[in-house]
Amino acid sequence: MSRNTPRNIGALGVALAGLVLTGSAFAMQPLAQGYMLAAGHAAAEGKCGEGQCGDEKFAQVDTDNDALVSRAEFLAVAPGQEALFAQKDVNRDGYISEKESYDSVKAAYETHGKKLPSGLFANPPRK
Repeated sequence: MSRNTPRNIGALGVALAGLVLTGSAFAMQPLAQGYMLAAGHAAAEGKCGEGQCGDEKFAQVDTDNDALVSRAEFLAVAPGQEALFAQKDVNRDGYISEKESYDSVKAAYETHGKKLPSGLFANPPRK
């Protein structure tokens, strides 16, 4: 059996007082980006919610507004990604159409077992 000597009780009292004065040993620190991490289902996942894929990104990359992303336009925003351009340019015409872009983003989600979030493409291309 252990003895509760005044020395042990005093040490315990000092330790508890230290916790009270400095805050709980289990105190939570706020995250730098807030507590909205669990809300990923409400918005598009990852960077997509920040205009990094879908209609908004396509429009940013298509600088001449011809509804096609040329190799030059693509490489201007993704230097050194020739292989990725070739992967997205399914019909090999030298351009990524809105349909090819849509199919590429959709396939990326499906590869990871996820459904394409609504809102990435206002009017999903059909042709």
